[in-house]
Amino acid sequence: MPRESSGIRVPLRRLKPLDCAGQEKLLERARKVYGQGVNWCFSLISHYRDGLGRGSFAGSFLDYFAADCSYPLRRAIQEGPLRVDFPKVNYADLEDSEDEAALGGRKILPDRMRAARDRANQKLVDFIVKRKGADPHLLDIVKGRKRSRWLASFLRSGRYVICVETYLEDDDQLDVVVRHLQDIYREIDRNVLALTRDDKVSFVLEVLLPEAIICSIAALDGLDYKQAEQKYLQGPPVRYREKELFDRKVLRELSKRSARRLRAK
Repeated sequence: MPRESSGIRVPLRRLKPLDCAGQEKLLERARKVYGQGVNWCFSLISHYRDGLGRGSFAGSFLDYFAADCSYPLRRAIQEGPLRVDFPKVNYADLEDSEDEAALGGRKILPDRMRAARDRANQKLVDFIVKRKGADPHLLDIVKGRKRSRWLASFLRSGRYVICVETYLEDDDQLDVVVRHLQDIYREIDRNVLALTRDDKVSFVLEVLLPEAIICSIAALDGLDYKQAEQKYLQGPPVRYREKELFDRKVLRELSKRSARRLRAK
């Protein structure tokens, strides 16, 4: 997709599995305004699934998207008449309106904690990308001159990890950092490359990203590596209203299951 429109921000709880029960209803609503974009995306997904079924492709969807076999479909959005204009969503407005409805109309104050974390994380991004402060540390890892617990964990897993903790909550910040780390990946030593199965996407997300953020935390907060790593592993604090909504959702699901069991009896 074009970098100038790399995505939209929505609260995590608004996301649904691709094959959820209400998929057709959701797609019908989306196609009324974004028909071409939705159809293009599902064409890409169908092509990927067909490749998996026939055995002509093996790997994650991100691997497929970067592979030559998906180029004809990707070219449609880059060179053809197709326009994919996804909505511009205000994260704060979506989150606050949803929270207010879920909490019985009680007014929810703006999330200033998230804004403060984004400002603090921007300093990490600037250290990694503009100042290139983590580059020596990362180059030592990709050249095989320094050990990394994240690299060791990546090599032990032997599989693609679907969910990766990024520490950075802002998509734009994450995009900038990942593009810089892709440049670091190009310097990888052949011996290290052989061990990593040339899995660029996984290596960047599971090894270089945590190492870069930990190195930046250590430098900016005056911590040693172990202390910075512990801060990275703790991640951002969970907001109270998120916890309250999550707890309510769990209780609601449990109540529905109990009701279904009673009707079954």
